[in-house]
Amino acid sequence: MWKDFFSFTKKERQGIFILIALMSGICIGKFFFSREKQLSDKEDIIIEHTTEKRKNEVENSSGESSSDYQTNKPAYILKPFDPNSADSSTFVSFGLKPYIAKNIIRYRNKGGKFKSADDFAKVYGLTSGDFNRLKPYIQIKSEMQSIQIQQTSKDTATKVSFSPKENIPASQKQEKIALGTIIDINSADTAELKKIPFIGSSYAQRIVKYREILGGFYTIEQLKEVYGFDGDLFLKVSPYVGIAENPHIQAISVNQSSLDRLKAHPYINFYQAKVIIELRKKKGKISNFSELAMFEEFTEKDLERLKFYLSFE
Repeated sequence: MWKDFFSFTKKERQGIFILIALMSGICIGKFFFSREKQLSDKEDIIIEHTTEKRKNEVENSSGESSSDYQTNKPAYILKPFDPNSADSSTFVSFGLKPYIAKNIIRYRNKGGKFKSADDFAKVYGLTSGDFNRLKPYIQIKSEMQSIQIQQTSKDTATKVSFSPKENIPASQKQEKIALGTIIDINSADTAELKKIPFIGSSYAQRIVKYREILGGFYTIEQLKEVYGFDGDLFLKVSPYVGIAENPHIQAISVNQSSLDRLKAHPYINFYQAKVIIELRKKKGKISNFSELAMFEEFTEKDLERLKFYLSFE
């Protein structure tokens, strides 16, 4: 009789098997879900603890805020600087790579001078992004106009400062030309340039040196580009200087000059020189200025003054 209680029809047996399978699946799923949630919670706690610890280490060691840590971006504090006198550590603190700072120092040690903010773009390795970021902070200091002479005696030594307007013994005075006499700034040597009123040895040497780097002057206005030659001095000197008709200017060969030779010219920066080299590689030869005008690196002003200094032969 007990068999009556445990005998099932075929459909009843199938239903029992399905019910057992469902219950087993629920139990197994609940077990794995519970274990996965425990592991996930444990991992979240570990990650949160590690992140918080790292934040505290950064804040304690460098004083940076947690927002600086999360963005992981270096913050550079920019301030006005003179590229002719700043040291390498200053350039690095502005975000420049150490080798670029060395290039700047090496350029200055060889006698190079930055006469304007745009000259800073000629630094080898400096990207246009870094130059545009630093340009607003570049301040070129003018050279001191006074001259200091150290006079010594047996008992004391005194420093005397005087300007060119003060009285100087006749034996030490440089003979100056009279108004109406014109000196050609393209052919005059330092001795002749010193005959120009308000021009001494220092300015005469700078004019000659800049003329050599430039290749020659095509207008007296270019004297303003000489280091320390401000507008007031130009107004005083301009009545005594001039340029011969059809001046001889040493032009640079666009199709033969190296990158270093091109960017050494005061009117050609590194990026412009690079454009010339790349275009030359692509075309084989550059024929005229219109080919350079296609590139944004060359403005109309650039091409206008470069027409005197570039040769396409």
